[in-house]
Amino acid sequence: MGEKITLDKDSFTALASENRIKILKSLEKRGMTLSELARELDISKPAVLKHISKLLDAGLIKKREDERKWTYYSLTMKGKNILHPERVQITLLLSLSILSAAGAIAMLWKYMRYGVVKIADMTNETIYGNNNYGNNNATFFISHSSLFYKSLLLAIISAVIVSLAIYIYAKEKGKSQL
Repeated sequence: MGEKITLDKDSFTALASENRIKILKSLEKRGMTLSELARELDISKPAVLKHISKLLDAGLIKKREDERKWTYYSLTMKGKNILHPERVQITLLLSLSILSAAGAIAMLWKYMRYGVVKIADMTNETIYGNNNYGNNNATFFISHSSLFYKSLLLAIISAVIVSLAIYIYAKEKGKSQL
């Protein structure tokens, strides 16, 4: 799967600086103050503040003040998604898998509940074109086996989607450990 991230102009501008990317990666670990970021990245507080303002404008980070008036900066969901686009893919895949599994369960329930359905009572005249209205009635039934196969198909699709999500997660986890 190709990774596709759509960036607006502000996000693109904010990510144009290597220091701002380093700030995002630092904030991925935990929320930090301006002083902590300056110390960790070994750049001056005014420079960090300038980078932080660009990241705030782009909506990649947010700030919050605690009860001691310290200002902490942390990633927004947009910032997390830019650092880890695979999380969006995994979330979408798992959601689709849950919908598919629910459909499979619903069809299997319907199959188990109704089993065989009576289609119609038809006389031999209808079948053979006879005009004789005798008592030779034939009753036709249709099996819901197609529901069973549809539920089985949805269950298989669900399992494949979950497997794909696990594969993407493992692949990205392996990359992050390098």
